[in-house]
Order: sequence, then structure tokens, then C-alpha cells
Amino acid sequence: MKKSKIFIKNNIVVLLVLLVLSLSAISFYNYNIQKNLLLKQMQSDSKDIVNSIISAIKRFQEIKSTMNLQKLVSDMSLGLDIFEFRFLAPDGTIKNSMFKDEIGKVYNSLSFRRTMQGDQKIGEFFFETRDYVKVMAIYYPITMNNDLIGIIDLAVELPQYSFFEKRVSELILSHRKIDLLNLLKAIEGSIKNSMTIFQKTDIKTFLKNYVKHAKNILQISIIDQEGKVLVSSNEGIIGKKIDDNKLKNKKIVEFNGRPVYRMIIEDSVFNNEHKKLLLLIDAAPYKQNETRLLNTALSTSLIALFIALFIARAIYTAAIKQSQEEKERLEKLVKERTKEIELLSKTDSLTGLWNRRYLEEMLELEFKRAKRYKHPVSIMIVDLDHFKKINDTYGHLAGDEVLKESAKRILSTLRETDFVGRYGGEEIVVILPETKLDKAIKIAKKIKEAISSKPIIYKNKKINVTASIGISRICPKHKNFYEPFSEADEALYRAKKNGRNRIEIYSSNPPHTFSI
Repeated sequence: MKKSKIFIKNNIVVLLVLLVLSLSAISFYNYNIQKNLLLKQMQSDSKDIVNSIISAIKRFQEIKSTMNLQKLVSDMSLGLDIFEFRFLAPDGTIKNSMFKDEIGKVYNSLSFRRTMQGDQKIGEFFFETRDYVKVMAIYYPITMNNDLIGIIDLAVELPQYSFFEKRVSELILSHRKIDLLNLLKAIEGSIKNSMTIFQKTDIKTFLKNYVKHAKNILQISIIDQEGKVLVSSNEGIIGKKIDDNKLKNKKIVEFNGRPVYRMIIEDSVFNNEHKKLLLLIDAAPYKQNETRLLNTALSTSLIALFIALFIARAIYTAAIKQSQEEKERLEKLVKERTKEIELLSKTDSLTGLWNRRYLEEMLELEFKRAKRYKHPVSIMIVDLDHFKKINDTYGHLAGDEVLKESAKRILSTLRETDFVGRYGGEEIVVILPETKLDKAIKIAKKIKEAISSKPIIYKNKKINVTASIGISRICPKHKNFYEPFSEADEALYRAKKNGRNRIEIYSSNPPHTFSI
């Protein structure tokens, strides 16, 4: 009996030891399984985070491309009757040109060298021969904060003056120069606006803000093939080189006393520009879960597994939610910036009216509508009288103020459905959809009275302003929008010729103008 009790006791001990060892083995086996599972889960989560960051950087690159200075200047040069157009860096590098094959090269013409050496004054017109063609040219400086950021090389062909240069009317050349200077000022304004937006949007700030809002990302850096940090959310490491062994190590490492997961992506974001994206992702949640699993492994593998899956799921959900919110924020930012840039490309920088290119688009659109639906459309051209005299008497800044105030007064008389844009110089074009001539005449009278009703004040000086207006309407006989526009221009010419400060209407039966 005693031996039996000893045997049973020993067996119980053995069974308890075997049970403890079995449970311990199962618990540690589950612990290892769950630890590896958590690691794979964190890797999967990290890949999702990386995909989100890649998408965000691509969005950022899209913002940069829509603010591309070369594209903006190129768009503004389309349709202009010019012989040569270039945008040059201060060192002469061609940033944009009508001739694509010379972009990126250094412009080295004799007149440009003389200008940059100070032998020829920058910003003034001069005559020279380019490719056996006589042209009037100018090197127009673009400055920001008193720093030269670029030079516009603009040349206009003068074939009509080839044999009679000495008899060229100074008045014609003067008007030509004014038109070109207005064009250059418009391009200058667009370049400065685009440069201002572009300068406020840089990759370093973008990465820094991304890390700030993403709690599980500690650092994002862009490095070259040698491991040198080019851009980083951590400004303190920019320009430094990361050890090759650290770059190869993709496991969990210590960073400033906390565990991080290091991840490197090559070229997928940068279009094979030999750059790498280095991410440091917070691994503290993983380490905490591993410790929790280790502490609970001896109790029960089931509880450990439950906790591990629950925590892993929580990490995954938090990371996905954070990435989705950041993605939505960036998409909203892209839409806002794109809308701003589209508005800038369509707006005249001085008056705030629509610019000539967008005006011509709307003329063509309203012409097609009128032809298709047989709706009445009237067109009027408003030209400020003696505008050159205002510039000569009070200065160009006063002339700018007159243009801006006149634009406001014109807008105050129009309906929401009417379209008004600056065609060039002091000419403002108004498109009146669903408007017959009699109604257009009433609107023209309001515009004329609004402009001349009271003087415009500039530096305590009263400037009296009047306007001449030419009106036409779109008729079935017209083949394109240029024809009714030319008729309105002819009516404007008659208004100027007949004494100014008046309204002339073009009639096609028979072709003539009559005043009111």
C-alpha cells in the first residue's frame, strides 16, 4: 500500500511535471507563433503605410507639376504672334523656349552677352537681325525681393519694315512696344505668382507635416545611393551619411532609446532617379505586445493568442485609419491648389478680370451656342479714351489704378451671366449671352455712365475718364467668332474717330455703323 501511494504520488508528480512542461511548451510554442505573427502583421501594416506615403509623395509631385514654371510660361505663349520666345535663368540657361530642342542649353547670343555685361541696357527694346530676319527684341528681367530670378527673351518680327525702316512710324512702334510690355507684365505676374506658390510648397515641409500627423511614423528621409540624406523630416540629419550596415538592416533597431522598424524603398517613387525612401516606423506597440504575450504565455496560450490578435487588429485599424485620413487631406490639398492654379491661368493679374486666352475660349463657346440654339448674343468692346495721355500725365501706376477702377465699375453694371475680360492694354471685352442689340445698348449706356460719372482718385489727384464702346451681335452669316468681334472692333474704331466718349453699333444690313 505504501509503495502504491508512493507510486501514485510519484506518478502524480510526473504527470504534473509533464502537464506543466506540456502547457509550458504549448504556451511558448504559441508565444513564438504569435510573436512571428505580430512581426508579419507589423510588416504588412508597414507596407500599407509605405503605400500611403508613396501615394502622398506622388500627390505632392503632382502639385509640383501643376505649378511647373516651364508649363505655365509655355501655355501663356501659345497663339501669340512672336518670332522668338525664351525664358532664361540668370546664368543664361534656357528654361523654356518655343524651340524645345534648345531647352536646357546656355543661350549665348552676342546681344545677350552685351546686355549681361552692361554694354546694353536690360529691359529696353532694341533692333537686330536673327536668322536673317529683322526683329524688335527685349531682354526683360524678372525679379523677386530685388533678386533676379529670370530673363524673358522676346523678339517680334518686323517684315513690313524690311525696306522702309527709316520711315517707320514712331507712333506704330510705340503702340507695339506698349502691347509687348503689357504682355511681358502679364507673364511676369504669372511667373511670380507661380514661384510664390511653388516656394511655399517644398518636400521637406511636406515630410515634416506628414510625420507630425502620423503618430506611428518617427522619420521619413530621402537618401541617395551612397546613403547621404538629401531631404528628411528630421532636419538634423540632412547632409549626413547613414552607415551601410544600418541601411541593410531591415529589422527592429533602437532609435533614441525606443524600438523602431526600419524600411527602405528604392526608386519606386522617384522614377529611377537613384534615390531611396527610408522610413522609421514606431515598433513600440509591437514590443509591448511581445512582452504581454511573454507574460501571459505561462497562463494560457489561448489568452495570449487572443490578446495578440486583438492588439494586432487594433494596430492595423489605427494605421489604416491614419493613412486614410492623411490621404483624404492630401487629396483635398491637391484639389485646392489645382483650383487656385487654374484660376491664376485664366485671370488678368492687374484688373482681376478674365485674361485674353480665356476670353477667346468663351467667345468661341458662346458663338457655338448661339449658332446651334439660335440664341441672341451681343459683343461689346470698351476702350478707355486717351489712356496713353493718362499714363504720360500721371504715370503708369496711375494708369494701372484707372484700369482697375474702370474694371470694377464695368462689373457693377453687368449681370451674373455676362462675361467680361481684358483683351489687352485698355481694351475690355464684354460678352452678353441671351441679349439682343436693344438690351446691349442699354447696358453699354450704363457702362459708359459708370465710367465717366465721377473722376478716379489717385494720390489726391482727380482723373476724369471716359470710354468709347463698339457693339455687334452674332448673326447666322458669321462663320466664326472672329467676325462679330471684328465688327465690334470696327464700331469701336468709328466711336473713336467720331469724337470718343460715345457708343457705335455695327449693322450688317447694309454693313455700316451708327451711333447713339
